[in-house]
Amino acid sequence: MAQDQSTRFLLQIKDENVTDFRVDDTSKDALRIYANLSYNLDVCPNCDGHDIVKNGFKTVSIRIPNISEHAALLILRKQRFRCKSCGQTQIAQTTLVEKQHQISVNTLHAMIGALSEDRTMTSIASQFNVSTNTVCRQLERLGEQTRPAYNGLPTSLCIDEFRSTGKQMSFIATNAKNHDIITILPGRRNQDMKDFFLTHYSLKNREKVTRVVMDFNAQYQSVIELIFPNAKIVADNFHLVQMALRSLNQTRVQLIKQFNKKSRQYRVFKYHWRLFLKSYEDLEKDKTQWFPHLKDRLTQEQVVWEGLDLSEEFQNTYFSAHGLVESIRNRNYKAFIETLGLVENVSPQLEETIKTFIRKKTFIQNMMSCALSNGPIEGINRRIKQIKRTGYGYKNWTHFIYRIQVEFKIRVKKRNPIRK
Repeated sequence: MAQDQSTRFLLQIKDENVTDFRVDDTSKDALRIYANLSYNLDVCPNCDGHDIVKNGFKTVSIRIPNISEHAALLILRKQRFRCKSCGQTQIAQTTLVEKQHQISVNTLHAMIGALSEDRTMTSIASQFNVSTNTVCRQLERLGEQTRPAYNGLPTSLCIDEFRSTGKQMSFIATNAKNHDIITILPGRRNQDMKDFFLTHYSLKNREKVTRVVMDFNAQYQSVIELIFPNAKIVADNFHLVQMALRSLNQTRVQLIKQFNKKSRQYRVFKYHWRLFLKSYEDLEKDKTQWFPHLKDRLTQEQVVWEGLDLSEEFQNTYFSAHGLVESIRNRNYKAFIETLGLVENVSPQLEETIKTFIRKKTFIQNMMSCALSNGPIEGINRRIKQIKRTGYGYKNWTHFIYRIQVEFKIRVKKRNPIRK
């Protein structure tokens, strides 16, 4: 009995009806544990009769979690029962495995934890000695359980798009406060968004949304005003900063073409471009360092000024772009407007960006009056890309969306378990 208890504890078998454990490690493919399942059946589940007799055993193989990295099988002899009243036969059942299944409940639970990690289906199947189809079926079961509940909308939303299956672009919306995924749609067309939100949410729920954070994607503006009547569109500060610095970098690239590739001016722009994208206040102004491409000891400020002195237009573009960036990062709308008013003699690239800022001035003002951004949804998109990369891409949209739901939902539940 002591050996039985030790084996039961090792295998995490809580059913006391499973007894007579015997281990056989002579097989090369798997570790086999033999046991019996038997108990007294008093009432026939078919006719409620009491004239029941034992009628031999049925041997089944149950796949259990690996032991010391070896595949393990539980060879279980299940007691058979026969009712003399109705002639029906029954087989003893156990909580160790579901009825008419050959994979233990513990193995299925372990697969749930593996599916919530950044792993391929093949590696999970190999670990638990099952087929990839079994892992897919478990994923589908979990996907059904982790579907979003359409029980209301938050006051603030973040929206974006990402590349999903094949070359398809998909729409994603998240809660701007707690970063929970609201929905992921296969397409990003306005009609897809209208069909989803108008079908699943009432007007009362949609009127609760007061802010929608997004980039300058022009296609979403009209549909957002239709779906969320009370919502203000909030520009994403990350994309604003990116637009200004991209214009500055494009100006640098155009200017570098005017110089010989062996000249000092070319090397200043070519090898030290990061210094021009760095805020002027953050440049090192006192401590010199060795710049091998220039073969000189200079401060970072001196290197930048070597480039700024080469073109008045580039100098104006540099200070205007960084002035806009600082006002956006500090969410200072007054400084932003003042910087726009001081812009003069800048590059065509920055002029185009400034025209966009002026057209979307209301959205930028909404951004600077709150602390919201699309940073959380960009992080979610990065994790979704990692799911695709780990799985070497997905062709099946259902499996892809289920894998996203499982990785995000189950991890949240593990971190914040619900206490009853």
